[in-house]
Amino acid sequence: MILRVDASSWAAFVSQLTEEQQLETAGVILAQRLGDSNVLVARSLAVVPKDAYEVRRADQLRLHPIAINRMIRPARDRGWSVFTVHTHPGAVHPWFSDADDRGDARLMPSFHSQIPAAHGSMVVAAESGHVLARVWETPRAPAPLPVHVVGEQVAVPRLDPGAVADERFARQELALGAEGQARLAGLHVGVVGLGGTGSVAFALLTHLGVGQITAIDGDLVEASNLPRILSAVRADVGQTMKVDVASRYAARAGFGTRVNQRRGMLGREASLETLAGCDVVLSCVDKHTPRALLNRFSYDALVPVIDMGSSFRVDGSGIVVQGSGRVVTIGPGRPCLACWGHIDPERLRAEATSEEELARLGAEGYVDGADVPQPSVIAFNGQVASAAVTEMLRIATGFSASHPAPRRLAFDFLTGVVRRNTLAAPPTCRICGGVEKLDESYR
Repeated sequence: MILRVDASSWAAFVSQLTEEQQLETAGVILAQRLGDSNVLVARSLAVVPKDAYEVRRADQLRLHPIAINRMIRPARDRGWSVFTVHTHPGAVHPWFSDADDRGDARLMPSFHSQIPAAHGSMVVAAESGHVLARVWETPRAPAPLPVHVVGEQVAVPRLDPGAVADERFARQELALGAEGQARLAGLHVGVVGLGGTGSVAFALLTHLGVGQITAIDGDLVEASNLPRILSAVRADVGQTMKVDVASRYAARAGFGTRVNQRRGMLGREASLETLAGCDVVLSCVDKHTPRALLNRFSYDALVPVIDMGSSFRVDGSGIVVQGSGRVVTIGPGRPCLACWGHIDPERLRAEATSEEELARLGAEGYVDGADVPQPSVIAFNGQVASAAVTEMLRIATGFSASHPAPRRLAFDFLTGVVRRNTLAAPPTCRICGGVEKLDESYR
């Protein structure tokens, strides 16, 4: 089980907790479990008010029961998890003391009797801000709880670089370092859509040594896919799912990447919960419905999503007169795809319309090009997919920590120019604009 926390909320919370360096300070985190996954997402972080302490010293604190009940009431109403937090003044490294163990032995069964969910506790070292957390899924015994703070970068399970050393990645380690390569080995990436860009992105992830990939696609290989899907062959046409082609590629590459296959369309046969355990998701879809689902998921689940795509306009003589691509990174602290203008309500409406109704509306001129095949060339797809995977490397390994990450990359294939775009997230956006989400549930 892991706990995800938004980086900006976490920084403000820890800053408040550690303001007082002479006395212990307490706080409460309320977290929501994402479906049946092992992921908890912090929905509320609050420091205990000063008048809520019965005892407050450098090595001990006790809170009024009424104050605790008031702070955990939203969790009780929603069935969320409760995490108690307290500081150790002057400490650089956090630890759980005997007094902490005795207090939790009384408190955790009480939480479980009120709320049937996983609950836990944390200690924050006031001097360094480092945190140590544990969780009780039952009232009996705790387990260590990794806390993943999600912002410009993501926390990845820390594997011992020596334990995952592989001479095949020696040249790669010269660029990313042994620690960076170990992070890739512990990384879980979702790839939604295994067509033109998704096929290339999947292959790149495999060769990078990414530890685990969850691949989602509901389509069989078609003849027109063969020039664009890596390792697809003529015998696959009409017989093999795109996710199976990707899994076959990973197995033949032999780098040990674990592939979780999900055959189906996101939001239908494949639920968003499938992606809950991913550290990063690559959106390689060509429809607006799954793109809109991933857009909302990114902020609800605190998972960075990197969306990519390309478009072309061809004149009557077959000459490309406009060709562009994009890579957009969304998630906590970043503008969403709706703010960038990459989610079209009309396309969403068309995709939700039955084929019969769509044909009727098309004949009447109400729907334009909702299901028209778009031009696609593997060289252009590869350029966009490579840029998206590079942004994934930036998030996961921090190879460019001293340089600000681009929010959006815009490609002009005709001129060969790539531009960095910026956009301020509108404060009124209900997805990325900081609107209170306490009353919203994960779907």
